[in-house]
Amino acid sequence: MDEWACVEKVAQNKGVSYWLFNKKPFVVTVTLDVKSSNLKSSNARQNHYTVNQVLQGHQRVKVLELQPINQARDTWYDESFFWSPGNMLAVHQADVVYHFPYAKGEHFRIVQGFGGGYSHQGASKYAVDFAMPIGTPVHAARGGVVIDLVAHNSLGGANRHYAQYANYVVILHDDDTTGEYYHLKQNGVAVTLGERIAKGQKIAYSGNTGFSSLPHLHFAVYRAKPFGKYQSLAFEFE
Repeated sequence: MDEWACVEKVAQNKGVSYWLFNKKPFVVTVTLDVKSSNLKSSNARQNHYTVNQVLQGHQRVKVLELQPINQARDTWYDESFFWSPGNMLAVHQADVVYHFPYAKGEHFRIVQGFGGGYSHQGASKYAVDFAMPIGTPVHAARGGVVIDLVAHNSLGGANRHYAQYANYVVILHDDDTTGEYYHLKQNGVAVTLGERIAKGQKIAYSGNTGFSSLPHLHFAVYRAKPFGKYQSLAFEFE
């Protein structure tokens, strides 16, 4: 079982059936990876099955059924399960222009942009870091629904070991991409799960938690990918 989504399996007559269940009211991308022996599905006979599935809120779907190839022999199977908030099939609305993630009239220096050599590579290539004093109000760059947040952490530092201690807010946009705001101060989240947020609305206060070498706000737009991964997407500010 997992906090967001889970896999359920039913074993019967040496075979097994798998169900995927989204426990949240928000879209999620899940991957079921099954290794097996002496088992086949209705349309394939192999030793490795991978299912990538987009689940809408609270959706439960049967995705794989395996039956013995030879009833006289033993069967074996083992599964791995991964999930990532959002929709791997999302198509980013290229004409959307994003608000700077702070109050109108304010200005903060960008200390790392797209492709930044310090940490903006790979999955976070299209992220932007704004140098902000701790406690600076953070405003939504685009409207949507709050689908994930963490606010209790107090630790931060210039080592990837600290990444697990980041405070953040994740907003699901209308095109199923997510806007993610990281390194918030402890108890610095000003929204609640499921709350619909308007563009420009105050959502949090900046900080220095997680993998962070100085007080700043990390903002990026992401699309979910299989195997619990994600990819940042290029976007434009006003």
